[in-house]
Amino acid sequence: MCMYCKAASAVLDTLWQDEDFRVFFHRQGCDLGDLGRLTHDVFVPAYLRVKRGLEGGTLEMLETQVVDDLLMPLYARDTFRAMWESWDQATRDMFLREQSEMQLSELLVQVYGGRLVEAYRQAFQKYSDQNSDNEAG
Repeated sequence: MCMYCKAASAVLDTLWQDEDFRVFFHRQGCDLGDLGRLTHDVFVPAYLRVKRGLEGGTLEMLETQVVDDLLMPLYARDTFRAMWESWDQATRDMFLREQSEMQLSELLVQVYGGRLVEAYRQAFQKYSDQNSDNEAG
């Protein structure tokens, strides 16, 4: 599972806790288990649209905060610091990207939950419409 799939899935899981969000999908005959297989094709693009809509200062500020919040407690541990020092730059970068994307997704739900709800609903509706057109044709 790619890092964006993990982040988009975590967002979906968090949004699913809201009854109004669930009702939208239930009315279309879907439950959370049905949506998991759509994560990559439907919800990752929706997640990235919301994220990219914050490009510029806001997104950079959030990403910087997430990396700081992630690394500071870990780097304070001797065992992590030794492991970090032994990694090459590519490994460090990958670790930061994966871990920070997950934390960023959590922060985005807290701050921009309404945008994510709308983006996920629209993405699913578009997917449903396309599939019903394909089945009808």
